[in-house]
Amino acid sequence: MQIIANKSLVAAMLQRLRAVGKSDGWTTRFFDPTTGKRWTQLHVDAESHGGGWRMLVPDPMPSVRDLLLIAATSPDQAEVAASAWLIADNDKEGKSRELLVAIAESASSAGDQSRAALLVGWGRLTDASNLRPTLGKAPGEVTEDHNYFRSLAERAKRALRLSVSDPLLRDPQVFNDKHK
Repeated sequence: MQIIANKSLVAAMLQRLRAVGKSDGWTTRFFDPTTGKRWTQLHVDAESHGGGWRMLVPDPMPSVRDLLLIAATSPDQAEVAASAWLIADNDKEGKSRELLVAIAESASSAGDQSRAALLVGWGRLTDASNLRPTLGKAPGEVTEDHNYFRSLAERAKRALRLSVSDPLLRDPQVFNDKHK
């Protein structure tokens, strides 16, 4: 497990970690004296009421490639959701979105609807917004970019046989112990 996102595991881990430096309220860095590892506490969905859910990620942060591997293979649903959220939150131009959709499609084809739903929901894969820069582009290029993201959103919806949207795809209960 590279990302600790389950609420009780985060709480248990925080018991043994030591804060390093000052927190800005959303990000706190820690040192684990028993292992020598460094961790960063982030908040999943921090823009939501209450500030979101805490998670711990190794410091330095896993690469996009590592996060995609976690999304595809982790047996921990909270870790899958957190990896998809981290990819979506840090990928401002949507460069990794197609790879995440492909992982969701693969999971769906293999009968792992739970993983596919977590990736689609927490990776915001049904959002058809154009994430690529538009400045200096001809209208046709902007339309092409928009169509690209719209096609990715349609693929994500088809992977789960969705219509317009499903609010349960971002169910915060995934970070609780009782959700398995």
